[in-house]
Amino acid sequence: MRTPTRMLVPVALTVAAMQPAWGEEPFAASPSEAVPVSALAPIAEVVVVGTTPMPGSGIDIDKVPSNVQTMSARDLDRPGGAGLVPDAASDRMGSVSLESEQGNPYQPDFVYRGFAASPISGVAQGLAVYQDGTRINEAFGDSVNWDLVPMFAVDRLSVQGNNPVFGLNALGGAVTLDMKDGFNSAGSELQISGGTWHQRAGYAGSAARSGNFGFYAGVGGFDDDGFRDRSHTIIRQAYADAGYEDDTRTLHLTFSGADNAIGAVGPTPIEMLAADPKSVFTYPQSMHNEAALVQLRGSLKWSQTQSLAAQAYYRRFEQRLIDGNTTDVEACQNDAGWFCLEGGAQYPDDALYDDSGRRVPTSVLADGATAGELDRTHTKTDGLGISVQWTLTAPLFGLPNHFVAGASEDRGSTGYGADGELGMLADDLGVTGAGVIIDQGRSATAAPPIVAPVRLRARNVYSGVYLTNTLDLTPELAWSLSGRYNRADISLRDRRGDTLDSDNHFERFDPGSGVTYRISETATAYAGWSQANRAPTAGELNCADPESPCLLGAFLVDDPPLKQVVSNTCEAGLRGHVASGLPGRLSWKAGLFRTDNRDDILLLATAINGFGYFSNAGKTRRQGVETAIGYELAHWEFHASYSFIDATFRNALTIASNSPSADDDGNITVQRGDHIPLMPRHRFTLQADYKRRRWSVGSELRAVGRQYYAGDASNQQKPLGGYATVDLHGEFAVTKKLRLFADVENLLDRSYYTYATYAELDGLPDRVDLSDPRTLSPSPGRAIYGGLRLSF
Repeated sequence: MRTPTRMLVPVALTVAAMQPAWGEEPFAASPSEAVPVSALAPIAEVVVVGTTPMPGSGIDIDKVPSNVQTMSARDLDRPGGAGLVPDAASDRMGSVSLESEQGNPYQPDFVYRGFAASPISGVAQGLAVYQDGTRINEAFGDSVNWDLVPMFAVDRLSVQGNNPVFGLNALGGAVTLDMKDGFNSAGSELQISGGTWHQRAGYAGSAARSGNFGFYAGVGGFDDDGFRDRSHTIIRQAYADAGYEDDTRTLHLTFSGADNAIGAVGPTPIEMLAADPKSVFTYPQSMHNEAALVQLRGSLKWSQTQSLAAQAYYRRFEQRLIDGNTTDVEACQNDAGWFCLEGGAQYPDDALYDDSGRRVPTSVLADGATAGELDRTHTKTDGLGISVQWTLTAPLFGLPNHFVAGASEDRGSTGYGADGELGMLADDLGVTGAGVIIDQGRSATAAPPIVAPVRLRARNVYSGVYLTNTLDLTPELAWSLSGRYNRADISLRDRRGDTLDSDNHFERFDPGSGVTYRISETATAYAGWSQANRAPTAGELNCADPESPCLLGAFLVDDPPLKQVVSNTCEAGLRGHVASGLPGRLSWKAGLFRTDNRDDILLLATAINGFGYFSNAGKTRRQGVETAIGYELAHWEFHASYSFIDATFRNALTIASNSPSADDDGNITVQRGDHIPLMPRHRFTLQADYKRRRWSVGSELRAVGRQYYAGDASNQQKPLGGYATVDLHGEFAVTKKLRLFADVENLLDRSYYTYATYAELDGLPDRVDLSDPRTLSPSPGRAIYGGLRLSF
């Protein structure tokens, strides 16, 4: 397959040949360019943000009773690196951090206020994510695959909390992505780049408008060998929007697609990383994601005060995972000619069975080979949805009022399959399959956990009805009231029997309310309260029994039902700007928040390597402080943010864990006030840019505090240390249309880790001597990228 760079170079050369020559003075300054920024009269800036999942419901940000952060297409513009939305957001937004369990920059966990939107099965999801009004949390597990989102086509990113209108999973808040079209974008752009680890990247996008018709289309991708062994990644993305807009009507037809192969190498034992930072644990570990989303949305404004919007979508998602692992399969202790699994390893009671119902002899592997396992999953989801929304902007009791009411229904039908293949584990920890599919369900005497192939059909229907109202009690004081009724129906049907059959129903009404007060033209105070809920996913509902844990991300069993999670959020703060009295413009915000979860769902590891189960784990709390400041002066631009997040358990628990602190039964005791793992308390970011007419240069600093390992909920082990990184970037304009850029990430070449857990080290080849159970996912060292951008 031709890489993006190879496809785009001929186009780039053709367009570059059409640009003005150096001596043609392509940079004649306009009159405004000659006037210093500090001399310009201040212009009142009104930022409008959406208060519902669907576009078209926006109000002045000064009337939103919560912390809202936005980034425009210009802010999201990143010339190098992974080019994903979470990376750009973590540079600028407060309380946003990244985790990387997979150790691949194209599969990050987006974490806001201690709640995650993660691509990984098993991570407790706590953010609702919408792309142009369509919920893109996956139907089967609520996960979010950020590699499917084309960042080159994102016009605006917004992150906000304290709003129940965004529906299921908005425990910590919501992320909304407004995409480009022919009305909010203009012209064409082409970018190609390359750099460290043989990364080759590029995209091309074009927007056009003729009267009331507009069109945008873009394609892009990455081809990256990765900074670790066996982590080659190929990303292919496309996006298009065709629309019609006039004074009263809009209609848009949109397509978004991706086809990505990702080397997801995962955490590696600390002893192996000390010997070689590029090393990986057992392999292969990879995933293949494909997705296609078609949206039809429109609106009708039939008066100056009323409008109606509606949309429908179809989404296809398919994912294939393969994961090489150690295994608990071993030669039977009383008969070395046969394999056994779990129990006392006694033949015939604990004999290993294949999917044909036969016992498995040790002769299927070479003499002296160490047994391993290849675990595979296949998920295919067809999703359909429709939503409608009515907006009324008209006085109420003689006072200015903004009212929105809407309803939505999302349906998903998922085919899920998983199996484990017996294989040979080589000295380099690579697993080669032996063609034997493990099926302990064929044995009448097998001891749990029962590893067997899974074939499942899951159907979910998520319905919601919502309303939100903002009433201006005075010109300075606005009161918001909102609420949403959520209903989730999840049915599971076992395609190999009836063991997994179940029907689950969850419903709840979540309210919210808040006020904003404009202290002055440049400062606003806000305070708000809300509730939100998350229904257990199909994967969680069928993996909740400690007596029969599941192979994580692969196998399901019929288990006791889980309770839905309910969150209560309170927050208050101040935000404002100073546009006069200073040489430049200063913007700032500061706030406090607290979110209490009831019946939080946690993934608990066991002493059996790779196995775990989901459990309601009582009450948890995430509270903290968020601050941010921005300053623009002439050619300078600064942005800084600091957030403190205290994430704790609120009641004593005895839970399963694979940490060194676990007792002989594999349990740890969690006390009230213990910190939730993988949640750093401190995070600081600083950006500084200096811009001239032809060139610009800038730098980013990110500092993140320490955090406890996954599995160390009792905080008995030494935490993972904090880290700080520095990036540099710069641009130079050759002509008005051609710019060269360079980017240096992790300038100081720091070794740091964003994910840490523990592993069982049994079942390794004799030549592999590991004793420390700590495993880490390293982040890239110094990386240098460069390229060119054509705009015309």
